[in-house]
This record gives sequence, C-alpha cells and structure tokens, in this order.
Amino acid sequence: MRTSKRYVILASIALLAALDMVLGWAVWPPVFVAGAVGLVYVLHRAAQARRSTPGAKPLASSQSPEEEVPAWAPAVARKPAPNDPVGLIETMLAQGRYALLLRPQIARTLGEDQFHRALHALSEGTALVPEGEVIMGPMDQRPEDGAPESDELAARAPRVVRVEPLFLDRYPVTNRQFYEFVAAGGYNDPALWDGAMLPAVLDFVDQTGQPGPRLWKGGCYDPAKEDHAVVGVSWCEATAYSRWVGKRLPTDAEWVKAGSWPVSLAVGSRSQRRYPWGDAMDRTRANLWGSGPKGTVPVTAFAGGVSVGGVYQLIGNVWEWMRGSYPPPDATEAGWIFETPLKSIRGGAFDTYFDTQATCQFQSGETAIARKHNIGFRCAVGVCDLLLARSAEDGAAAASIQVYLPEEVPA
Repeated sequence: MRTSKRYVILASIALLAALDMVLGWAVWPPVFVAGAVGLVYVLHRAAQARRSTPGAKPLASSQSPEEEVPAWAPAVARKPAPNDPVGLIETMLAQGRYALLLRPQIARTLGEDQFHRALHALSEGTALVPEGEVIMGPMDQRPEDGAPESDELAARAPRVVRVEPLFLDRYPVTNRQFYEFVAAGGYNDPALWDGAMLPAVLDFVDQTGQPGPRLWKGGCYDPAKEDHAVVGVSWCEATAYSRWVGKRLPTDAEWVKAGSWPVSLAVGSRSQRRYPWGDAMDRTRANLWGSGPKGTVPVTAFAGGVSVGGVYQLIGNVWEWMRGSYPPPDATEAGWIFETPLKSIRGGAFDTYFDTQATCQFQSGETAIARKHNIGFRCAVGVCDLLLARSAEDGAAAASIQVYLPEEVPA
C-alpha cells in the first residue's frame, strides 16, 4: 500500500513537471527549468525504487536481458536442502570438491560408496608427486646438450628444497570447473578470501559486470572454450577457488618437482629434466608461440608434453599461479627491488616466444590482483591432508556430516 502511494506521488510530480515544461517553453524559461529539474528528480527516485524492490533486475544500459543469463550457461550441481547431508555430499562430488570430502573431518562420515567415489575422482583428477629433493633456480641456465657436470653444479650453489608427497591436478582448472565456483556464490563468500583482499573482490567482474573471470560475459564463459584453462583470474581468485574445492595452490618447489621429475643417482647427485618430456626443447609438445593456434587449447591437448607423473601442460598454454612470491628468496642478495609485492607464475603460455621462459625452472611474477589473458592455475593438496583409507568403524554416520568451513582448509 505504501509503495502504491509512493508511485502515485511520483506520477503526480511527473505530471506537474511536464506541465511546467510546456508552459515554461511558451511563456517563461525559468518555469521550464523548474519542470525539467522535477522530471529528473522523478526519474532518479523511480530508479532507486526499482533497485530496492526485492527480485527486481538491476538497470544495465550496456547490457541486454539476454546477455545477463546466457543461453549457453550450463546446468550446475543441484543445491541440496539444508537438512539433507547426503544431498550435500552428492552436490560436492558433482562440483569436483572431492578433496574437501576426503579431509579427515568429513571422510570418516561418508558412506562407503561416496568415499570410494571421492577416491576415484582424486585418482582421475590428480597425479601423485612423490616426496624428494628438487633443485631450484640456477638449473634453468644449464646447456641444452645435457646435464651439467657435478663440479659445475657445485660452483652454481643450487638451492635444494625438500618436497613432501602431494597430489597435483593433472590439468589446469577449466572454465567449466570454475563456473561451478561462480554459480555456487564463491565471489560472495568472505570465508574464501584473504581479509586484506576483500575490497578487491568487487572489481573481479567480467565484461558485463557480473562476478567472474575478466574475459567472460554474463557470468559465463565462451561455450567454445568449456574445456580450456580458465584465464583472466587473479591470484586471489585462484586461491579462493582452491579453498572452495579443499585444495591450495602449489608451491614453486612442488610444481618444479612435478615437471622436472628429479631422480637421485647418488649422495649429492641427481638427474633433473629441463622440460617435462626431457632436456631438449620440442615445440610440438607444448602450446607456445609458433606451435599452437595463438590462443588457449583444451587442457587435454599436447599430450606429447605430459610429465613423467602424468601432468598435462606444465609448459605452455597458460602461465600458472604459484602459492609463493616472486622474486625467489635469493633475489635480494642479487639486488632485485620491487615496489609492489608479486606472486610467482611458471610454465609459459601460448604467447611465450623465448625458449628460456618455457622451462621447468623459469620463474616470473605478477601482482596478486592481475587478471591476464594468459594466466591460469591448477591446484594441489598434500597427501598428509587427506584420509585415503578408513577403518571398519568409519562411514557409519553419514547423516551426521558437518559442514567443513573454508577457513579451516590450509591456505
């Protein structure tokens, strides 16, 4: 009733304003100006009323209703009822959040079938990177014709890092996978985002102003790129998605170990690859400048470049966000100074021209809020963070599953 009365008042003001404009145009200009001001006031109040009305669509002068909800938008996982724990588990499996289900707090409450389905999804979607040491940094300067001599390695004083066993995504995160995160309201869940970065989340929108990667439209991806690596996402967005699925971004050492696959030959001696496929550049094995379509490709393409452990596209297609910072720890001694802190990226992309930037060892950096057309990411999770086997007592209380808060997932 109050809303109707407001509209009647606004309509009356609009009528009077229109009459003032007509009379003022013919008789006295100041009356015309007063009428124009009144009409602008009415339009402003009407717009405010529309925005505050529950269920009303926001006004968008540069966007048609058809663009707001693209016809190609895929169906997303069904949202379960609040009191339906089994339905919640099924939804999380459909969303690809199997790592979250395999966290000990949840895995012990899963039914036998659901637990094994989560394990199967883990084995299909990730590759095991075994524990061991990896050389970081100087190895990217070694010659193309083979491994350097032991005395040469000693002269370079390489940094050796110990890596614990982990599961690394076989493929970069795709547009389709990231869409589940967007559709589930990931951009509106403060628990998924670092507190210092929350103000930036409002700027993480697509070309039509909807939450999502920079190159999307209407909150959705180009349907022709459903199985391409998602790009146009910042380090902050990649981190939030990783938490949502129960994983994290890989460290530089973990990523390098997955690609170079070092093998210990003797005490203090190891063999380590320059590329996932060997020690010589072969552009037919990676989507780089001159070997691909000058854009992203499906994440299963260029199978000839797969790593020993079964990880695709560690080199080429898209740069990948790492968990750590850039420059590397020893850069301060070399006199490197950056006014803005940078996050590490590795692997090169479809527009990478120089061979030296497309190795397992090369590292570059970007700001945490950069949303480049050639940077994507993949996720990792430590073996020690998951429950991979259960006792006979586990799995008997599926109905008592509790929600695993995102902030409890290791960042």
